[in-house]
Amino acid sequence: MNKSLPAFLLFFAAAATLSGTLLALQSYYWGAFFFFALLAVLYLRKSPLYAWLISFFVFISAAFMSNFHESTQHTRLSIKNPLPFLTIDSLPEIDGSSLRGFGKLDGERIVFRYKIPSEEELKRTKALKPGHTCRVKGELTVPSQNTNPNMFNYRRYLYERDIHWILKVDSFEECRESEDGWEFSLIRWRASGLNYIEDKFPPGTVGMTQALVFGETGKISPEMMDDYRSLGIVHLLAISGLHVGLVFGMFYFILIRAGVTRESTLWLSIVFLIFYMVITGGAPPVVRASSMLIILLLFRKSPFTISTLDSLSIVFMSLLFMDPYSIFDIGFQLSFTVSYSLLLSSSSILTAESPYLLQLFKVTAVAQLSSLPIMIFNFYEFSIIGFASNLLFVPLFSLIVLPMALLTFLKELFLPSGLEWLNMIYGLIVSGIEALSSLLAAFPFTTLILGKPQDYIMICYICLVLAVFKGMEKGEWGLPSLFLSAFILLHIVWTQFSPFGDVVFIDVGQGDATLIDLPYNLGTYLIDTGGTVQFPKEDWERKTKPFSIDEDVILPFLKSKGITTIDKLLLTHGDLDHVGGAAGLVDKIKIKEILITPGSGNKNEMREILSLAEKKDVPVKQVLAPYTWKAKDNIFHILMPMDDIYEGNNDSLVVYSEMGGLKWLFSGDLEKEGEKELVDTYEVKTDVLKIGHHGSGTSSSGIFLEELKPRIGVISAGRDNRFGHPHPDVVTRLKDQGVVIHSTAEHGALTYRFLGKRGTFSAQLP
Repeated sequence: MNKSLPAFLLFFAAAATLSGTLLALQSYYWGAFFFFALLAVLYLRKSPLYAWLISFFVFISAAFMSNFHESTQHTRLSIKNPLPFLTIDSLPEIDGSSLRGFGKLDGERIVFRYKIPSEEELKRTKALKPGHTCRVKGELTVPSQNTNPNMFNYRRYLYERDIHWILKVDSFEECRESEDGWEFSLIRWRASGLNYIEDKFPPGTVGMTQALVFGETGKISPEMMDDYRSLGIVHLLAISGLHVGLVFGMFYFILIRAGVTRESTLWLSIVFLIFYMVITGGAPPVVRASSMLIILLLFRKSPFTISTLDSLSIVFMSLLFMDPYSIFDIGFQLSFTVSYSLLLSSSSILTAESPYLLQLFKVTAVAQLSSLPIMIFNFYEFSIIGFASNLLFVPLFSLIVLPMALLTFLKELFLPSGLEWLNMIYGLIVSGIEALSSLLAAFPFTTLILGKPQDYIMICYICLVLAVFKGMEKGEWGLPSLFLSAFILLHIVWTQFSPFGDVVFIDVGQGDATLIDLPYNLGTYLIDTGGTVQFPKEDWERKTKPFSIDEDVILPFLKSKGITTIDKLLLTHGDLDHVGGAAGLVDKIKIKEILITPGSGNKNEMREILSLAEKKDVPVKQVLAPYTWKAKDNIFHILMPMDDIYEGNNDSLVVYSEMGGLKWLFSGDLEKEGEKELVDTYEVKTDVLKIGHHGSGTSSSGIFLEELKPRIGVISAGRDNRFGHPHPDVVTRLKDQGVVIHSTAEHGALTYRFLGKRGTFSAQLP
């Protein structure tokens, strides 16, 4: 008779691993929270002494191993030393004229990037494969940090993967294939499979098939990905545990039907699962599900039996002991959180007497609730219709789309010229799913944006979600659900009606964008939107999804602040570096009113914006001095332009206001002539001056600075910009006047948070 492990023992050990890892990696707040939660559960369950001892031993071991990993997270490379040979160790990604990939220099993993100079070179670059070793010319650079609050920290992301450098490659030379390891062969098989799908499948099904067979979403259109995100079903495009179970079941069934012995089938299944983890890219859900199956299969040969919960805990602990930084991977967090929640709730969900639809309802509810805190913490939003859309799409994908994708792929492999009706049916299914997704995503209010929450708010969310789970077990989930809904409502109210106000000079590179968010939801104003100059490119150079200042900077930043509406969008003048992101904002966020300087609407850059505003019924006003608006005690004055003849920079909208106990002047791209006109017309003193024209030598004259007497000067300019902004003469003039200079090029965004008449400045970078 097989022996079984004590119930929940490995689950307690997994919780100890989690808390020890977080504390060792200096996430003290969360480490302490999970540690004390573990102690509370051990106490309330009246756990035996051995459970306490094992938990403490695992806690200390996890902390020790995490400290050890932390001590080894350093680089051995140096920009002073010659570059060694680069070995490509993963599938390089080509997008237009850009090549990006991972490789090793002298045994240390790095990211490499290459700007492909010609179409002829593109053909040679496509021949680069995992396992190739090349002599390279280029330079090592330090990965960038997030230069705006709450944004993605790329340097931290790479550090958690023990990567410390980006190699900017100038040329590849002497490339040769190194001795193939088995891992390189598997990665190449993955590449061959992706290419095969791209070559053989109709264009409309390529992205979906690559996602469902190999876990690669690069060929799915950005618009479709946005639709899946807004519906809360983007996880269906990743290879999930259900997906792994289906593929494994098919493989196991084929072996048994082919007459393979059960003993051989077991070992072949383990080899297949390892193979499958590699060729699907090693995503956390695949690793989790495949590893769990391997453990369960291996324990069939042992005198012990373990539960699925024990298997999950073994995988969780093993992965964290091998790589503690996995805990910060969002895919890792979601995969294990949802899996643990489903397994711990299974006794009350998957009862024999429960009808299928009720079980599906409960499983969807548990999955959505358990992922709620993670989604809010990392993405500042969650899908309002996610529950309903998952109820609809999960069965569709599980029972129809995924099996059809696998069958069609296998058909193309083994019977490429037959059963064409299968391809036709699969194509209709994919187009139908995409049409349905687009239709549902077009509904208003599909997502609820909450902004970046504080840690104590997250703890409240976790406790309330657990309370709902406890209520579901007892069949009394109504009251806990009401408390959770009430807390979400309170979170929204606090975000929207916070007593704190903010003025943020957003880092948009070589451009301007300033957010003014008044307290108590009195007004939210955006002065300019930044913009990226797009140079003409040939077809082969164009990226699938080029960088966009509105989608990649402004909108995520607004989302992190919980901002869903802009009361006034002020476009100071028609230059692209000030209005380039406006069209995207008009299309994707509610804007109540746009203010522009007279005549600027005739510029090419502005016509698209005004046309889109007309379609969206957004009123556009041409304003000039004197023009004011009031938000309770806050008055905003347009000081310039003074006529309706548009002449460029000197006809920028110039805004003056008093907020948080300080006087502010936002000067657009005002130059010396406009500055003289302003000081000749007004007697203005200011505490904070947004330096005109990014610190150009044609602005910030000595007379202007002497008249305004600013204490702080903010220069919005791009790093290493080709214009040389800020000009040394401007910097000298500012210093001579005793002005404290903040440049977004050096210090990232500058935030002034105020309460009443007092506030504090904080720079994103030191």
